[in-house]
Amino acid sequence: MELTQREDIIKFIIKIQLNFENAYVTTTQLERELLVESWYEALGTLPKAVCTAAVNNVLKRAKFAPRLGDITEEAEKLLAPEAKSDEQLWAELNSVLAKTYDISRYLTYPQYFKWATQKLDEIYAGLSDELKLFVVNRSALIELAEMSTESLTFERTRFFKQMPILKRHKKDTQAAQKLLAETQAKQLALENKKNSD
Repeated sequence: MELTQREDIIKFIIKIQLNFENAYVTTTQLERELLVESWYEALGTLPKAVCTAAVNNVLKRAKFAPRLGDITEEAEKLLAPEAKSDEQLWAELNSVLAKTYDISRYLTYPQYFKWATQKLDEIYAGLSDELKLFVVNRSALIELAEMSTESLTFERTRFFKQMPILKRHKKDTQAAQKLLAETQAKQLALENKKNSD
């Protein structure tokens, strides 16, 4: 995989500037360097082909000069094509609510409690991992299933506001954990080298 280079970043920025006359206006050399550096920090580890496709895709849809966040979001979509959109996740959630509601009615009967709990756990376990960021457990799933149509409309709005935040938080947490693991591995290697010398 060919990683994106600083020269590629400069080409991406120029491409956007050619399509949007007031995009990324820089007046000093320092501003230009900082602009390229910030883009490189976000895109430098990604394959050039993915970044190029992301820039081109965003430019095709853009009515205003795309920001770095637009490009990185598109690159993430290209890198994870199996990831579901928020609309698909909402549809997935809605597809299990009626069944969840029906089964949850059995929780009030002692003779059916274990069976109902098991079935509800199976429904919850079958949800996409991304959807589980919003629907955190079986109880939350039951609460959603018991909502009125009007309340569910308001919940839909909250869902579409929260999902990007939850996804970003999960990604940031995973990146932080990876960085911590790499740092600890380097530190251990240094200690082992020091001890062997």
